[in-house]
Parts: sequence; C-alpha cells; structure tokens
Amino acid sequence: MKPRFLSPMLCRPVDKPFNDKGWIFERKIDGTRIILVKNRQTVRLFTRRRIDRSRQFPELVEAARKLLAVSVVLDGELAVTKRVDSAFQALQPRMQQTDPKIIARLDRNVPVTFYAFDILTLDGRSVMRLPLAARKKLLKRIAKGGKIRYLDSVDGQGVALFTRAKRAGWEGIVGKKNDSRYYPGKRGRGWVKIKAHNEQELVIGGYTKGYGKVAKTFGALMVGYYARGKLKFAGQVGTGFTTLERHQLKQVMKQLATACSPFVDNLNDSKATWIRPKLVAQIKFVEWTNANILRAPVYLGLRDDKPARLVKKEI
Repeated sequence: MKPRFLSPMLCRPVDKPFNDKGWIFERKIDGTRIILVKNRQTVRLFTRRRIDRSRQFPELVEAARKLLAVSVVLDGELAVTKRVDSAFQALQPRMQQTDPKIIARLDRNVPVTFYAFDILTLDGRSVMRLPLAARKKLLKRIAKGGKIRYLDSVDGQGVALFTRAKRAGWEGIVGKKNDSRYYPGKRGRGWVKIKAHNEQELVIGGYTKGYGKVAKTFGALMVGYYARGKLKFAGQVGTGFTTLERHQLKQVMKQLATACSPFVDNLNDSKATWIRPKLVAQIKFVEWTNANILRAPVYLGLRDDKPARLVKKEI
C-alpha cells in the first residue's frame, strides 16, 4: 500500500521571518516527517525514504483507525509529546526498535504525537490540487486531537510567531501560502521554513580512530553536504553520542567501509576510515565558519527520512 505520491512536499529555506496576509505560519516540529496512509482498518506510517514505521508506533496505528474517514492520506510530523531538550534525539530509541515490550515501555515513558498539517487524499479522492486553505478545513474535521493532532497555525503574523519560537526553543517556523497546492517531492515557492537555531542534516562520509574510553568505537564523525553533485566536507562531530549509540553506529558504518574518501575536498587524514555516503545524521551547531565548517557541532541522531543525495547546506 505505497501510493505514488509518498514523497512529501518540501520547504524552501529563507533567512528571516516576514508578515503577509496571504500566508499562514506554523511551528516547525522537531521530529520525523511521516506520510500516514489509512485504507479502512489498514494503516501505514511511511518516512520520506518510504520506510514503513508502523511497527515502531502501534499506538498511532490504532489512533488512525479511529479517524473519521474510511481512507485518508495525511502529511505531518511525528514527534515526542512532552518537552525535552531535543525532541528529535528523544525519538531515536523508537525508530529502530522491534521488541513489542520495549516499544510499549517507551510509549509510556516517551509518548509521541502525529502532528498533521496537510491532507493529500480523502476517501479515495485526491485533494492535492485544492488550495491549502480548503485542505486545512478538511484536515481539521478529521484530526481532532489525541495521538493524531491538527497542527494549529496563525494568519499572516510570521514575525511574531518567530519571536515566540526563539523564546520557546522551537526548531523554527514554516510559512505557507493560503492558495498553494500540494506538489509531492517538490520544493515549491509556496512553502518556506525559517530556523530559530542552527540544526540540519549532514551526510556521514567517514570517522576517525577513537582513543581512551572510545577506543572500541570511533573518535568523531566526518560529515558533509552536497553542492553541485559533490560531497563537501563540513567538519568533525565528536560529541552528543551515548555509549550505546557509539557502538551501534560503529557496526553500521563498518558495513559501508570503502577505500577512498567520498569528499571532493583533499583531506589528508591517514587515521580516518572512509564509508560510502549513505547515512544522514542530524547535527546541531553554533554557526558556519567562513570556510563552511561547523563550529561546535553536536550529534543528535540518524535520520532515515531523507536520502543522502538531497542533503545541502541550509541557511
């Protein structure tokens, strides 16, 4: 049950907030993008890379079965419900888990919510060509709360919402034109995102040798982003990992080992182990230097909802 339009519509990054009566503004949720597909009592939760995460979140599957629609496809963000320092990082223990007992325990300790912000089909009919304002009205009738929640928005006042985002520690805000249609997999001009702090996805291209307490895993990840089809080096990330994450990540990276550096840059690091650029990590950092290198980067977790080739340096 994988519909052709599984690739979600994307946002264009802009560097500052704005006010416009023709736009709405929403909180940018710190989680994982999910396309929720319901067909009668069958429910699937697909990431941007079309990985089915229904098994990891059975409570959302059960909630979706109770939606007031025989069949529906929703776009939204799956995120930890309670306030934590990094909601994305708190979500990581659930993403790969398959043990039902552990999943049930995590659901109690770290509950999640699906924040629905768009609707693609309703009872077998595509609504993607309707203007956003009309789609929002349909969505609001279906996502009434609980585990599947309608994401509220404000009309026109992007600057005020961005100020609130900065004060509250949100990831940022998203702006959308009221008359915008839904274009799967496209980065149209009708959707924009404005970040309140520096955090983005980066591709892992290798890792350095570990010493002391981390001798059995690695020292730091070597990360980068794509520019004109080439992987550009963006620096090393050596903090933010739990001990378990270090061991799990080392095992995954060992399977991707390669003899040559994937970076276009001439990196003379004889102690590095290069890997094929398949893994995408979420990284927070203070700023980009003039040489386009991360300053004070911290690892938050792996992403499986974005292909590595789509990772670019954002504003």
